[in-house]
Amino acid sequence: MKALRFTNTIHIHPLFFLLAISALLTGQIYPFIVLFSIVVIHECGHFYMAKYYGWRVSKIEIWLFGGAVVSDEHQSRPIKEQVQVTLAGPLQHVWIFGLLFFLEWAVGPHPLLSTAVYYNGVILLFNLLPIWPLDGGKLVFYFFSQVATFRNTQLFTLAFSLCAFLSLSGWMTLYHHWTLASIWLAAFLLIEQFLEWRRRSYVLMRYLLYRSSNIKDNLPSKFIKVRDDLLVRDVLKNLRANCRHVYVLKRPEGSYIVDERECLDAFFTRGDANLRLRDIPNISQ
Repeated sequence: MKALRFTNTIHIHPLFFLLAISALLTGQIYPFIVLFSIVVIHECGHFYMAKYYGWRVSKIEIWLFGGAVVSDEHQSRPIKEQVQVTLAGPLQHVWIFGLLFFLEWAVGPHPLLSTAVYYNGVILLFNLLPIWPLDGGKLVFYFFSQVATFRNTQLFTLAFSLCAFLSLSGWMTLYHHWTLASIWLAAFLLIEQFLEWRRRSYVLMRYLLYRSSNIKDNLPSKFIKVRDDLLVRDVLKNLRANCRHVYVLKRPEGSYIVDERECLDAFFTRGDANLRLRDIPNISQ
């Protein structure tokens, strides 16, 4: 179902209006407005931080379960940018808390302000759950990316996310905390994790494509001893973030070094994923 364009930046899913009508008919329109105002502010935090770093961001989409900044650059940009874009959403809740507490101090207690404080806290804590694709799940991904290859980071993140999801689901079942809304949210999270698993190869390819044109010379070099018959495609599956890979081939005639640039060039420019490292020019000569 196609989203309706509210502005050039914000698109609203048609199902959102069904929820709005339901809130109006049940006398919950003001809490509804408060809830989704907080959601929009949260997503604007992500959006403007991403634009600050020059990411390709197409829109903020508001749908039945919240919102999302639509960009194809998650998981491919430098780790510093990814962390700051991810944290920019939760950080909005800090000043929202400050504003709400100030209003309570200025005008006195009010049920709507209490509701806003509650919603602000719930949305913040929910987004920080270590479950993909929530902000907490993305932070888990960034942590693993510092200690594992990109490919393994994908697997570790989804495995950790699924364990966290099952643990939370078990706790909610044990203490009878399930509601219709939480069931829908759980279904959404489970589907998103499945879809991320299905598109993991595409995400890896997008990361390699970004890396092929954005290798920085000031990154620390990681020297790796490998067999000279290793294929380029196997090498690229094991790249790690925040370092430059230099491959030292085991050759009887002496040192033979291949830079990751050459592997990426062979893969994308020459289209030869089955090229062996020994057939790539020796940069040590």
